[in-house]
Amino acid sequence: MANIFKIKIFNKEYNIQTEESEEYTKKLADTLNRKLYEIVQGTSQMTPVDGAVLVALDCLDRSLKTDIDIDKIRGQIKDYVDDAAKSAEKLKSANEEISMLTAKIARLEDELREANRLLNRQGLSRQGTKQKFNPDYDRYTKNVNEPKGDKTSFVPTKNGQTSFFNKDK
Repeated sequence: MANIFKIKIFNKEYNIQTEESEEYTKKLADTLNRKLYEIVQGTSQMTPVDGAVLVALDCLDRSLKTDIDIDKIRGQIKDYVDDAAKSAEKLKSANEEISMLTAKIARLEDELREANRLLNRQGLSRQGTKQKFNPDYDRYTKNVNEPKGDKTSFVPTKNGQTSFFNKDK
């Protein structure tokens, strides 16, 4: 419901009908009077109407600049929201990939345990499996466990064949 208040602007009374409170309405009137007196006081040729026009122009200028600032802030907020949405999507995608990789690791660990179980059941270890299934295992590891004083060296050649030579010869 609209309220009706009496306010005094530049020594003239006005009845104002507004939805705002009396305190707010009087605060507006006081601010307007202060601005009018500031403008009119400096010059003797300024009428109250001229002062009111200048105050209205100043208020409109501030209002438009505020609207421009608000639009800029809205644009920045929209950019921030868009960036946050993109980041959330990237996070979701990364979490899905982590879940997928975690499941794959668990599956591979299960397969490894099963393979080790089968090897153990057959009495083979991983080392034994390497020896059994790699025909060149002995050839490539022959001198690994030999004493340091041995004069024979193992040298693989470019074509994959092995060559042994005696350092004393």
